[in-house]
Amino acid sequence: MFWQESDLQTEARYFSLTRMYEPVDESAPLNLLSINTQLVKQIPSETSQSKLLESEELKQKVQAKFKRQIELSIRPFYRVINNTETDGPVLTKFLHELTCVETNELNCSAALDIYAQELQAIHLSAIKSGYVSSIELLDAVLASDLQLSEDDTSRLKLQRAAFGEAIALATGEITQIAESKYFGGKTVKTVDRRSYMFGLLVGLVFGLLILIQLVVTDSKIRSAKALIAAVGYENYLGEASSNDESNSLQLLAAALRGASTSAISSIKVLPIGENLVDTRLATSLAQTLGCEVSITKPLDQLSADDLAPSNSGVFLIAVIKDSADSRVVKQTWSVVGKSGNRILGSALIKQ
Repeated sequence: MFWQESDLQTEARYFSLTRMYEPVDESAPLNLLSINTQLVKQIPSETSQSKLLESEELKQKVQAKFKRQIELSIRPFYRVINNTETDGPVLTKFLHELTCVETNELNCSAALDIYAQELQAIHLSAIKSGYVSSIELLDAVLASDLQLSEDDTSRLKLQRAAFGEAIALATGEITQIAESKYFGGKTVKTVDRRSYMFGLLVGLVFGLLILIQLVVTDSKIRSAKALIAAVGYENYLGEASSNDESNSLQLLAAALRGASTSAISSIKVLPIGENLVDTRLATSLAQTLGCEVSITKPLDQLSADDLAPSNSGVFLIAVIKDSADSRVVKQTWSVVGKSGNRILGSALIKQ
């Protein structure tokens, strides 16, 4: 329900952005001049380059561009790749993993862009430093007292020139090869009065639907109208209470006398409902009508002998209010009537 409300707002407690960068191998062309590039080391090393990004000076430089605090973590590592195309030796590639944690996705993206630029500058400086170190070594060899052949001297000079050109062409380029995002812990930010009113309204509607369903499916006899619907108006004798202060039992006795076309010698009161009929009802009817009045067991406890018809005896179906079921009332009326007994009518009894 609340998710459908336009005024309900949610936001991430934090946002995490991770990017993975791979340095471009710019020393590969030197292999054409018989230079073993595996021996040409960057200064500082690739691992140390990542660590330089975590320097306090650089962090403050980047943080100054944003209003809120940005957390950054750097993880350098090597990735081993199997050379399946040539079945040659495995390849190792160095990677830089940069992760930013902040509440604003745009800030993280901009921050990692800046850090990537700084990393590229550090990487370029390290490449050039490595090349300069190689040039210094070649200069030292050429200036030494070693007896070098003309071919060796020519090759070393060529390699020195190659390093000089490599320095001029170096860019320090790094390539982004992966990116992942994560939103953590969405929480409710605001729920205004309209949401609460909407919730109460929907709750009221559902409550009314449930109430209507209960009313429609309720088969309990709770009023005279419900009893008349079950037995018919001509078979309804009235509503009575076993309370001594009430005159309803006198009125019920009068209705019984009027419903009978002959003298009544005995009345069997057959109760329907979870509660038993008060014996005061039988006593009052017996005194008023001058006949024998007894209260029988419920229908499901009666035997065939109990339902044997009598010429002078009649049945009164006593329906306990709020307890008897209309289906049971109809069933009882049918069984008693079809067994040959005379039924004077039915009364709604309030305990």
